[in-house]
Amino acid sequence: FPMADYIVRKQRGFTFALEGSTDKVYTLPALSQLSFAEAEMMRKIDAAEDLEKRGKLIKDFVLKYAPDLKEADIGDMEYFSIFNSYT
Repeated sequence: FPMADYIVRKQRGFTFALEGSTDKVYTLPALSQLSFAEAEMMRKIDAAEDLEKRGKLIKDFVLKYAPDLKEADIGDMEYFSIFNSYT
């Protein structure tokens, strides 16, 4: 590496799978790879105090990158679990 004050290391996305379904792996982008609009969405998630509103924002965010989860048999609170592991 040339001498540099700062070196950017490309981050990998966050991967997860559903128990019993090892053939399908889902990926959410690395936090450092989010666009400004997506970062704003994350800020809104953090600022949401109402559980239902926060849950909807989280579910929308996860489904944006893993739309097949819509067909999976998982509950709303499992989206919280995925998101908490992600962040």
